[in-house]
Formats: sequence, structure tokens, C-alpha cells
Amino acid sequence: MKRTAVLVDGGFFFERVRFFVRKYFRPGFVLTSEHLSTIVHLLVKNHIEERRALPRELYRVYYYDCPPNDKQVRCPITPEAHKTPGTINFKEHPPYKVRGELHDRLKRSRKTALRLGELSKSGRWRLNDHALDALLKGRMTWPDLTNSDFHFDIDQKAVDIKLGMDITTLALNKLADVIVLIAGDSDFVPAAKLARTNGIDFVLDPMWANTAASLSEHVDGVRSYDIVRMISFVTHEVVVSVPAWWPQLDRQEEVRREHEIVDPPDDTDEPGVPD
Repeated sequence: MKRTAVLVDGGFFFERVRFFVRKYFRPGFVLTSEHLSTIVHLLVKNHIEERRALPRELYRVYYYDCPPNDKQVRCPITPEAHKTPGTINFKEHPPYKVRGELHDRLKRSRKTALRLGELSKSGRWRLNDHALDALLKGRMTWPDLTNSDFHFDIDQKAVDIKLGMDITTLALNKLADVIVLIAGDSDFVPAAKLARTNGIDFVLDPMWANTAASLSEHVDGVRSYDIVRMISFVTHEVVVSVPAWWPQLDRQEEVRREHEIVDPPDDTDEPGVPD
């Protein structure tokens, strides 16, 4: 049995899951901390029980994130018929509350280590990717923008350092034979190279995100699973926009009957999904 450590970049995981929810499920559908915790463990289960690999056993799950933002800040846009843009208290904002609840669940999970960094003291509003795409493609104009088209971005401190240090420790002390990294940041290339030179089988799971060539180049394999099917399985929520890689429209019913999550076909033609 190959001992396997699974390392999850929490900020990356959270945003990728939100992307799939926004693209393939009904408007207004949100995931709870219980849903997110289950999806994390399903991802781990899929990598541990990978059919193409030699038998694996879980060494530990490492989840890296920062505490949720608890600031109160002024909104970027003044709504129509209002004199001021108003403020938002992130401590009461649902996505941030869910993130904190997820951390509490992970702390209580067996063989799971929660590694928390720190948030910068300052931040700024940034336009969401889907809103920027809509502007560039002419589906939206600047006057159409609302506060929901922005997100408040705060730099994280020490998260990447902790992740890199754990990869180094796992590799140099021979604590694991396989490292699975769920992330999309090329900052981890030096740590991945060190692990490989020490005989570690290093697998990258970018959750179907396009990654820098330098990151994919310095790993032993890239493997992602069908997150849409996983979300539907966990929440029993209907997929309203069928992914291009699903072979037929009635695939939703098959999801209900399956006892485990499997990966999409290798010949997927979903834009942004690597071969």
C-alpha cells in the first residue's frame, strides 16, 4: 500500500466549487459547510481509490486556508435611488460564515490537519471573472454592474509557506509515498520538484482549471474528477445546465443511483478541461 497525503489549497477549492455551482445549478443555490466537507472527503476518497494506480492508503489530509474575513467595508457601487453605496459586514455574509463552519468541521475530522494562515489588514474590491467576461463579450455594460459583480480581495499570509513546508517535510522524512495536491498555483513548483527528486509520486488535481505549464510540467500526473456530478450527488440538487462531458441528458438519474463518484470520460470536450 502506498501511503498518500492529500493537500488542499482551501481558497482555490472554495472558489472552484462556487464556479461549478454558479455555472451548472439553479440561481440562488448555495452549499452548506456540511456539503463542502463531504465534497472534500469525496475528492480524497477518489484519489485514494484511484483505479489506475497501485493500492493506496490515506496518510493524512492537509487543508490550507485563512480565517474568514470579518471586516465591515463600504460597497463599491451606489445602487440606483440611493445616496451612498452602503456597507457590508462580512462577519454576517453567508459565504464567509459557511467557510468558518467548514473549518470547524475539518478540525473534527479524522486524519485531517487544518493549516490556517493570516489575512492582510487591508483589501480591495475586484470584478468577478464572469462579470469581466460579460463586459468583454458585450453581454453587459458598465452601468449594468451591481455590487454582486464584485468580490472583496484580501491577501493571504503564510498559507503557501505552510503548504510548501509540509510538502518538504513529507518528502524528506519519507512520511508518504504519494502526494496529491489540489491547487492551481505555480508557486508550488519548487516544492513539487523537491518531492519528486526524493522519490515521491506527485499528483496534481487542478479541479479542471487551466494551470500554468510550469506546474503541470513538474508533477508525475494530472488528475481531476467530475465536480458537477459530485455536487449533485451530495446535495441531491438537479443540474440545470448539463456539462458537455455528460454523454446524455438523463445522466442526472444515474447519479442518484450510483454509490460512488466516478470521473468523466477521457474524451471530454469541456472548454478549459485538460485532456
